Amino acid sequence: MKNRYYVILITILTVLSGLTGCSHKEQTSQTVSKVSVTPAPSKITPLSAYKSVLQDESPFFCVDSGKDLYISQINEAVSSDSSVQAKVSKFTVVDLENDNIPEVILQLTVNENEYFGFEVLSYKDGVVYGYTLWYRTFMDLKEDGTFSFSGGASDYGFGSITFTDKGYTIDKITYCEATYNSDNNLDISYFVNHKKATEEEFLSAIAEQNDKTHPTWNDFTTENISGLTL
Repeated sequence: MKNRYYVILITILTVLSGLTGCSHKEQTSQTVSKVSVTPAPSKITPLSAYKSVLQDESPFFCVDSGKDLYISQINEAVSSDSSVQAKVSKFTVVDLENDNIPEVILQLTVNENEYFGFEVLSYKDGVVYGYTLWYRTFMDLKEDGTFSFSGGASDYGFGSITFTDKGYTIDKITYCEATYNSDNNLDISYFVNHKKATEEEFLSAIAEQNDKTHPTWNDFTTENISGLTL
């Protein structure tokens, strides 16, 4: 009789031990499940990076000055002279490099001169870079990213631009340039789509460029910055 009692007792203890083990397993499973649904951090996009810079919340790296600047410090991108007063008056968005990541182009007014130049913001690998371009270097911007440049009456044309973390390069697509020959007379050479051309062909290409559509320039206001799209 006693042996039978002990057998029953051992059986009951074994069952209870198994139930306790299952309980622990369920708790472990729930804990793992809870950890696995932790959300990943949000990714910075070109749009959010540009907006943060334009709203003066984050700096951009000014390639010309070699340091981080906020939009409120745009003076320092233009000159180290504290008497120079610069401000952003307008902005537009154009894909200058044709790489599906548009640039934000800021029109600068310096000492009340609206034709001083531009600060181009370009997003690359999580960093917003700034490049200061004088008006005659980067004028009459078109929607396709091309623009005009001029170094004089016989030295002008249109082209495109590419950026690096150290500077920029202008690709002269169609242009003319003047040189003096051995007799000290001025010779003017013409190029269309990187190839030597006649004056007539050059002027025709310039006329076509002039007819291209301009991008929309927006006043540099809080409302317009908030509505920025790429």
